[in-house]
Amino acid sequence: MKSSDSRHSQPIPFRGYNVLKLRPRSAAGKGTDVAEARHQVTKGFNGRLMSARALAAVVAVVLALPLLGQEPDQRPDATVLCYHIVESPSDERMEISRETFRQHLQYLEMTGYNVIPLQHLYEYVAGKRESIPPNAVVITIDDGWTSAYTEAFPELKKRNFPFTLFIYPNIIGKTSIALSWDQIKEMADAGADIQSHSFSHPFLTKRRHPSLDDAKYAAWLQRELADSKRIIEKKVGNKVRFLAYPYGDYDTRVAAFAAKAGYDAALTCDFGKVKVGSNPLRMKRFVIDKRMSFADFRRYLGAGAMQLADVTPKPGDSKDPVTVVSARIPNHEQLDPTSVGLAVLSLGDVVPYAYDATTGSISVEIDEKPETLRGKYHRAVVWARDAKSGKRVEASWTFRFPEEVPQPQQPAAIAARLTPAAGVATGAPTANERR
Repeated sequence: MKSSDSRHSQPIPFRGYNVLKLRPRSAAGKGTDVAEARHQVTKGFNGRLMSARALAAVVAVVLALPLLGQEPDQRPDATVLCYHIVESPSDERMEISRETFRQHLQYLEMTGYNVIPLQHLYEYVAGKRESIPPNAVVITIDDGWTSAYTEAFPELKKRNFPFTLFIYPNIIGKTSIALSWDQIKEMADAGADIQSHSFSHPFLTKRRHPSLDDAKYAAWLQRELADSKRIIEKKVGNKVRFLAYPYGDYDTRVAAFAAKAGYDAALTCDFGKVKVGSNPLRMKRFVIDKRMSFADFRRYLGAGAMQLADVTPKPGDSKDPVTVVSARIPNHEQLDPTSVGLAVLSLGDVVPYAYDATTGSISVEIDEKPETLRGKYHRAVVWARDAKSGKRVEASWTFRFPEEVPQPQQPAAIAARLTPAAGVATGAPTANERR
């Protein structure tokens, strides 16, 4: 039955981002020189017998030529995150807690990442989009469990994050823990991208089905891919262009069948970044499971290490409440000053910070009421982009405010403390005050 929850009734206004401009390479530039050099190296060897050592030397020179003739490719890449289940403790592996999911989204939202639609990444990979923003992330959720609607969808919608839900129709509406078509349609109407995870979520490669001959296997595979696409398009009303291989199980033949069935791109469970020129039918992903720590999550997104000094509050338990969180970056000269940022993730909202590029000092004021912060651990993250390599670097520390916050003194008590003692003139500072 369709939910009446009004939280999900409005379309998602996707978060915008700046599109970077790429400088086109001249047709008569270094690429031409490399091609000519390749020709000169290989010319004259036709029909001649070379020793293994000579051949190895020639191959080494030819392979090195692009490195000698071209600048390093610093075009942006992207990380595709793959979630399955949120807040289902009985699941032994693929589940993550509600708090962990929120922490991931807060981190992405508050520390300079750009969550983009899968469609944009595909267009970039295929050469149909000039660029994507730096620190680009795509969020995907596999299978079609109810937590995609009850847990993930509200959090993603609250942050205006686009996401892709890969479902397999054979499970939809058939168990208490699977989504219904009404829920899927509601998310789609609000802006969610609904795509295919095959029809019944089987292993797709031929080696997994030894009892089928080539003809029967081809017919079965075609049904798995085509029927899922057809049913989702009919039920949801959107074009299905992307496939997530179940279990990440694919090979060259499966990829070819996916293209034949009308898919523009397919996603694997192979770990790695997606770059311009990547094979659209073998797009890599970063699979999230309950064994992964937050430090692992940040590292796999590509963040390198940054050194910090003079952090306030100090890591661990703080004796006194503070209103400013701050740090100093010793090697700040090596960073792009426009990329430096600081966030306290537990605040939940992006708070303006101040950065002094001449000293490397950065700080943020905490406006939250003390009672909302006491007795809790908080994580501060400082991030930046290395000026030379363009790579992201960051540092993080945690601190905890005391359970009890000192209460302000009442006016009467303050007045009594300020009353001059015997023998002391009014307005004259006492010995303690002079200190």
